[in-house]
Amino acid sequence: MLDKKEFPILEYDSSPKAKIEPLNTVSKIDGPECCVITFFGDVIENMLKANRLKQIAVFSSCTVKLPVYETEYHGKKIALTQGFLGAAGSAAQLEELIAMGFSKFIVCGAAGVLQKGIQVGHLVIPGSAVRDEGVSYHYIEPSREIECNPYVVSIMENYMKRNKIPYINAKTWTTEAFYRETDAKIDLRVSEGCVTVEMEAAAFFAVSKFRNVLLGQILFCGDDLSGIEWDSRSWCSREGIRKNLVDIALEICLELHAAAIQKR
Repeated sequence: MLDKKEFPILEYDSSPKAKIEPLNTVSKIDGPECCVITFFGDVIENMLKANRLKQIAVFSSCTVKLPVYETEYHGKKIALTQGFLGAAGSAAQLEELIAMGFSKFIVCGAAGVLQKGIQVGHLVIPGSAVRDEGVSYHYIEPSREIECNPYVVSIMENYMKRNKIPYINAKTWTTEAFYRETDAKIDLRVSEGCVTVEMEAAAFFAVSKFRNVLLGQILFCGDDLSGIEWDSRSWCSREGIRKNLVDIALEICLELHAAAIQKR
């Protein structure tokens, strides 16, 4: 029996077994080990129109179906799928992708900016995330923050430096309540070093650690929450930046796979 805590979210159970296990509900597929999860649906649509994608699986929920595609990049096969908004959906999607047989992941999406001076489109590698969501507490014991896998971060940073792509390694704030990003909350997160705010990183880091797979994330700086008023900065119209980021994620994911093979 678990000890009852003041708040249910603190009642962490370290048991590796649950009543519903992804391996018992999802079939393994014959596909590559590498998978890019992107929140840029328009990039996937354009790749479909260009006949660059072949569907090999699907993540199904009661509200949405997200196809899993296979593409060829630099002569190597890699999977690509659209991410599920929010920590809960992202965790379930990642669980099923792992059960399908994927073991190396790069996630790319957008994030709000909390600190002044960071231009729209600038790239952030979140080295850690403040856990202001609920999912991660069911995978990793309670703590204020969770780290991204340092090995994966090093692979991403080496790629950025080698290709002279500007980026920063920074802390992100993961929250599922984007309509409750108050001034006081933003000030508190900034005071503890958060540069961005998004809705999935802490969950991705927790599930990947629990399932012992390699995962990293790249964030594209979009809207600005650092001023008196929220500024969308028209980030949704930056199509070229989003396409380039997906290409970067595909390349890094393949490099991660190659590095993991050499490390064995």
